[in-house]
Amino acid sequence: MLDLQNTTDLVKKELQSDLYLLEILKDDLVNVSALSRNLLPKIRAENPKATIESISIAIKRYVEREKKSRISDRLKKIIANTQLSTKNDIIHITFKRNQNVVNQISKISSKIEWDNEEIFFVNQGSGEITVIIDKKNKQLLDGCRSYLTEYTKNLAVLSLKELFQMEGRDIPGLYAYFISQISRNGINIIELASTLSQLTFVISENDITRAYEVINEKIKHFRRENKP
Repeated sequence: MLDLQNTTDLVKKELQSDLYLLEILKDDLVNVSALSRNLLPKIRAENPKATIESISIAIKRYVEREKKSRISDRLKKIIANTQLSTKNDIIHITFKRNQNVVNQISKISSKIEWDNEEIFFVNQGSGEITVIIDKKNKQLLDGCRSYLTEYTKNLAVLSLKELFQMEGRDIPGLYAYFISQISRNGINIIELASTLSQLTFVISENDITRAYEVINEKIKHFRRENKP
């Protein structure tokens, strides 16, 4: 029993370290025996008594426990109330951070047509500044051009609105839920930005339709569940 428990701990560690594996296991899309054979050398390195059979049992038990873990009613309600919007022709630009760049970017906000829902997000790190902006407004950043380190075009944003507000700020897993839904469908998240009531994903324009469909399907699912 001790050996099996040890194997269980090791299997849990392996499954939790993989972003996608647990999700597809829960959908019964993985051959457990094949996975057990794949994990055997790594687990045996820490538990020489592990076998394919003990690993398979540990995988099945862990997946069953995960299947029974349910999304909280509060989280379901917030997902059901989420509104989606998309916008293309977005660019992602990174500059070296210095006072000149900071000054130039600080002047841009007054030139953005906020009423037309133009995009302007700024993310600052210790040595760089990233700007996400509509392609048509890229000339506003010409004063920073000599400090450019990265430029990515042909992007789009998927915005989830009415998401948090005060009631959702203390609910664990809300960000993680949407991130996992997008990532598990092979869609790369280039950047994300958030406010109190909105979460915005920056992704390739080639992926925007699929990302919208994935999230919209989940929203409609929980709306059906919440319908009286």
